[in-house]
Amino acid sequence: MDGVNLRPATLADLPLLLRYRLAMAREMGCTDAAALDRMIAALEPYLRNAIPEGRWHAWIADPGGCGAVEIVRWVPGAADPTPRRAWMHSIYVEPQFRRRGIGRRLTQTMAAWCREQGFRCVYLHASEQGRPLYRSLGFVPSSEMRLDL
Repeated sequence: MDGVNLRPATLADLPLLLRYRLAMAREMGCTDAAALDRMIAALEPYLRNAIPEGRWHAWIADPGGCGAVEIVRWVPGAADPTPRRAWMHSIYVEPQFRRRGIGRRLTQTMAAWCREQGFRCVYLHASEQGRPLYRSLGFVPSSEMRLDL
């Protein structure tokens, strides 16, 4: 982890964030070039709004990675009565920089930021590759299910 700097991302980092998101989607098995093009075409204007509005916060690891926290409106519940949730996503480390603690440091930094913002929980959908890391940091599986329409 020596020599790795973390910093908040800005709109100037948008090309890098889009490149990492595309690389992550490909590594997770998406081979449909048209679907990937649609994703990036929709993501760019989305982030151009979400970043300055404070709904999307990202950190860049130099060298080699990034991670994001998205603040979404959510129905207040018994465990957390606030009308918002923090979702970690887009956690990506370039292959040549993996196994150096960068993903761990990104995740810890984002979790600390969420704690400072008053969130009681943070959520994420983990890839198979990322699950051991998240479990080691205290994340637990939830009862979430999905219906593809």
